Amino acid sequence: MSKDKSKDTESVKNGWDEHAETYDRWYQAFEGACENYVDWELLKKYLPKNKDAKILDAAGGTGRITLPLAKMGYSVTLCDISPAMLNVAKEKMKREGMLDKVEISECDVQKLDFPDESFDFVLCWDGMFEAAKELIRVIKKKGKVSIFLMNKCGAAISQFRENPDSALTLLKSESAYIHHDEEKHKALSPEEAKEYFEKEGVKVFEIYAVCGMLDFLSIPEEVLKSIEWDEKFFKQTTEILLRLSKEPSVKGLSRHLVLYGEKI
Repeated sequence: MSKDKSKDTESVKNGWDEHAETYDRWYQAFEGACENYVDWELLKKYLPKNKDAKILDAAGGTGRITLPLAKMGYSVTLCDISPAMLNVAKEKMKREGMLDKVEISECDVQKLDFPDESFDFVLCWDGMFEAAKELIRVIKKKGKVSIFLMNKCGAAISQFRENPDSALTLLKSESAYIHHDEEKHKALSPEEAKEYFEKEGVKVFEIYAVCGMLDFLSIPEEVLKSIEWDEKFFKQTTEILLRLSKEPSVKGLSRHLVLYGEKI
């Protein structure tokens, strides 16, 4: 690893360490709860029917995916680059009596500490495109993958107000990377994502638009940040988000894409 790469990795680790104690709060408010609900509704269709399946939650942070999966009876391995995020996850597992049901590993999602073809299902909802090759490596043949990716058009829309030059450069494909805090991620269109993963030996089942569609619904900020809400409105909001996630005509507008596929 080069000195620059090592420095970047340490910066990413430190950045996530700083957010560890407050990370879960976003999912306790209306906005985060809606996004989390949609993520899980999309995931349910692809979960292994066999509860003996080995699942990797890569870059899984505080275990928002790991804990529910472990409660469902799956054999789950949680890995993340941030020791502080993993400490929060361990405390959550301990409170729920699930700590002995989960394997926890501190490692960089771009350099996983697992042999080839170790897992039946691999999820990576925070490692982004840069983790793709490693994720594919550790999936068994016929195993499934779920990975979040930065959406090129959605990223350009969100960047335009602060940096029009950067937004236009991204759309013109002069630079496919966007910077977020200490991290740099490649952004792709749904078509580019499908093409890449199929070249890497993954049969793509579906690509959904997730995260950011709430921006187009004009919901007041105080509602988005509230930790109490009207259940009927929550149901209406999550229903429209789910429908939009599957609607081809708006798929390019979300901040993230989530790709589901199978290693062949």
